[in-house]
Amino acid sequence: MPAPRSHPRTALVHEWISARAGAEQVFEVLAGQFPHADLHALSCEPGVDLDLAGRTVRTTALDALRGHRALALPLMAPAWWAHARDVRGGYDLVLTSHHAFATSNRLVAPGGTHLAYVHTPARYVWSPELDGRGTSPLLAPARRVLSALDRDAARRLTAVAANSAEVAARVERFWHREAVVIHPPVDVAAFAVPGPDTLDLPAGFLLALGRFVPYKNHLAAIEVGERLGRPVVVAGRGPLAGALRARAATSRVPVLVLDSPTGAVVREVLRRASVLLFPTVEDFGIVPVEAMASGTPVVAPARGGSGETVLDGVSGALVEDLGVPALTAAVARAEACAPGACRERALAFDVPRFQERIRTWVGQHAGGLG
Repeated sequence: MPAPRSHPRTALVHEWISARAGAEQVFEVLAGQFPHADLHALSCEPGVDLDLAGRTVRTTALDALRGHRALALPLMAPAWWAHARDVRGGYDLVLTSHHAFATSNRLVAPGGTHLAYVHTPARYVWSPELDGRGTSPLLAPARRVLSALDRDAARRLTAVAANSAEVAARVERFWHREAVVIHPPVDVAAFAVPGPDTLDLPAGFLLALGRFVPYKNHLAAIEVGERLGRPVVVAGRGPLAGALRARAATSRVPVLVLDSPTGAVVREVLRRASVLLFPTVEDFGIVPVEAMASGTPVVAPARGGSGETVLDGVSGALVEDLGVPALTAAVARAEACAPGACRERALAFDVPRFQERIRTWVGQHAGGLG
């Protein structure tokens, strides 16, 4: 007769793992908090820098399409259903990190607990105006079916947590579920420790940091630099890298484009920047918190996650209008903020606080940790 387990059989579930982005960092912290949990993801790109304590991530059949995500989108829910058949038995506790269709997984055992930490309900299903994938010829006809599947999966959840008040409102609007807000974790200590200056960076530069995609609005940061006569550093990776380099070549001020920066480079540019320009509305937005942890003030929208993280006049300047004139005017207000006040604000989102809130939330619904 097998010995009884000292902890419930637990699974941590994520969407696809393709980069060390904010959602993946949440998954990493959860993996550390649930050391006995099995790890599952829709797909997993080899070589992504995540500390999962040597555990293997079990993937679905869509791992074969990880380089063709647009083709995979309509197939995600069925892939999760099929994946459950490959797992022997069910789990007592399933904690799902969700921003697409991960809550469609059917890994929980009868009578078990399925909790979802939601980065956003799938934008391309519910808010195609925010994500162009939802208007593609392949996906648009399927949106009605996908939204019904998504809402049905949400109905089956034991409880929901959202990464911001913005996302909690979206969960209520689209899923008709109440969500507690638990802000994502940021390793404040990693950004607060001074490191060596290894890069040849211009003095007093403005920083734009994030994926090189249209909605990040990096071109606006270059225009702000031109209006103020200030150098600009743009760091990230993505399909617009070439367009940003072309724009930098014609700029009236020095513009340095750092493509695919390492973690050390990201920490250095955050620490040495005069201001982080974050001209995009995000569900949460981990980069402004990393900037504040580095002692760097932020210019960001008053809407979305940055309206919850950045304290106007204390750790940065919030703007209602994301036009270049408003962003330009906000730079001086942000630069007046003290580095110490920025770091103090970032502590509200430190990893231990996230872990304590997750521990309490899971305990309320599952009677303890996995």
